[in-house]
Amino acid sequence: MTHSLLTYTDQSAHHQSQLLRAVLKIIALFSVIIGSINVFVFASYDTALFNYVSFAVASGLLLYFRNHRQLILTSWLACAAVIFNVMVFIHLANGQNYAILWVMIIPPIVFFLLGRKLGAWITGLLFLYVIAFMAIQIQQPMPRALGLGALLNIIEVCVALWFLFRFYEGSRESAYRELEIQSVTDKLTGLYNRIKLDSVVAMQHRQLGTGQVSHSTVVIADIDNFKAINDSLGHIKGDEVLRHAAQLLRDFTRNDGLVGRWGGEEFMLILPGYTLEQAKLYSERLRQYIADNETAFGQTLTMSFGVAALHPKKSFEHTFIEADRALYRAKEEGRNCVRVSND
Repeated sequence: MTHSLLTYTDQSAHHQSQLLRAVLKIIALFSVIIGSINVFVFASYDTALFNYVSFAVASGLLLYFRNHRQLILTSWLACAAVIFNVMVFIHLANGQNYAILWVMIIPPIVFFLLGRKLGAWITGLLFLYVIAFMAIQIQQPMPRALGLGALLNIIEVCVALWFLFRFYEGSRESAYRELEIQSVTDKLTGLYNRIKLDSVVAMQHRQLGTGQVSHSTVVIADIDNFKAINDSLGHIKGDEVLRHAAQLLRDFTRNDGLVGRWGGEEFMLILPGYTLEQAKLYSERLRQYIADNETAFGQTLTMSFGVAALHPKKSFEHTFIEADRALYRAKEEGRNCVRVSND
């Protein structure tokens, strides 16, 4: 449970870090663009100076985060800078040219960087401010035409929101893919785990039943004398042996099939399209390949193999049992050999 929590926390922090960098880059980019528009289009030098200060603040926060990795503090500072900038800009514009629209960028930023609870509180307070501001504007009505300034504000806000949500969605999809990979990967060896193996075998079994594939074979491989290795060399070396075996299996199989860690010192190969005889010959070549490669600390590694074919009229769990029985025979008959199911 602790390990899962740590993994989730690390992944969440990585996701938030990506969002923070994206938000600060967007602020810096828009500050320069809008500042230049204020200088060259509207000759509004006070507002432009404010925009360039915003650029400097965003750039400084990016540099600070890169050097110090203070995620929470930098997130708070970024949110504070955005809120302050928007509020000051609205008051500088005195409510004209639809400047109030810039408050729309604050909710996604505070939700992305500070989380649901704080984001909800800050957004709620922001909405109260907007209501009060609009009420004052209603009490003091001023006719406003949709001029160039208003049009640019509307366009800039829409583009800023597009960038924010695009970066957020890209970061979210990346984080989801990473979690999905972690959920089917054995942490020690980097191979697929039993969850993935079960799902692939179940899919192969269904495809056999519908005639989509004609043959599919399962191979269970076990490291010989692994308990003795652990007892004599220790668990750290034992883990190295597991990783070494996993790498050899990965290198040999490549695109021929799928390999994963079945549990403990046992591994599984799924060989789509292989008959029982073909899988036996393939496993024999693999057995020899493993025996020919020494571990990093000069120890010869051997493995025993049990091979069984999937049958459309029998459960895939039955195939696991048959492969395990064949593996047991390989162990009983001297290890470092391949045995095939009699079923």
